[in-house]
Amino acid sequence: MENYVSDAVAFLHLLKDNLPDKADKAFKRAEEGEAVIYLPTIAAAELYHLFEKKGWIEWWNRLTSKMSKAPTFRYYPFNEKVLNLFRTTKAIEIHDKIIISTAKAVKADALITKDKDIIKLGEVTTFWL
Repeated sequence: MENYVSDAVAFLHLLKDNLPDKADKAFKRAEEGEAVIYLPTIAAAELYHLFEKKGWIEWWNRLTSKMSKAPTFRYYPFNEKVLNLFRTTKAIEIHDKIIISTAKAVKADALITKDKDIIKLGEVTTFWL
């Protein structure tokens, strides 16, 4: 089974139903039980913060509903395994370090992101198109 990691922006686009084709296909595969998509808890926290700040709490409810309905959508915690992988990334930003290290920890086939800084590092396979 394929494993993917989603950053906050990709998951937001999923909730808004406006993902580009390749990312959308990965999420659909997870909805059909053919792939697993991990949402790092740091990305979930970023989304919660955004939704709370903007008064969009209904979007948080959509996220938690989506996560609970599909067993192939899973949170991945910021844990010791992820922390120990920090030294393997050149990312500067702490959120990027956590997301890249999470992709490495779960041996993700790809990280679903449009973040140019992460893509430019080339440390993990990424896609967005």
